[in-house]
Amino acid sequence: MTDVPVGRLMSTELVTVAADATAAEAAERMLETGVNSILVVDEDGRLEGLLTGWDFVRLVRENDPHDETLVGECMTADVVTASEGDSVEALADLADGEYSHLPVTDEDGVVVGMLSTTDLTKHLVGR
Repeated sequence: MTDVPVGRLMSTELVTVAADATAAEAAERMLETGVNSILVVDEDGRLEGLLTGWDFVRLVRENDPHDETLVGECMTADVVTASEGDSVEALADLADGEYSHLPVTDEDGVVVGMLSTTDLTKHLVGR
């Protein structure tokens, strides 16, 4: 995988939500689309955070699951990102289990894709 750029493997069908949506709305969107994480973006498509299944586990453990918590209050805000030109090998932490989803952004911080462990697995199986 040494010379494989992220842009070749990433998914471009993105599931997004605004930070001012409720966690319940985000959960519904994730269920509808079958994803395990959802990108939190501003109106220009710039990444603000990532909401994952683990964020929901933490939310339910710490709160009433029927409350009106906003996505911005429970998302992961300090998100590691990649660019389309990055080498997949340089992102070894993703494959090592530290991350299951890695947003791909352009130089302005606009989300252009998502690289997941599923994308990496498909690539390895297809070799």
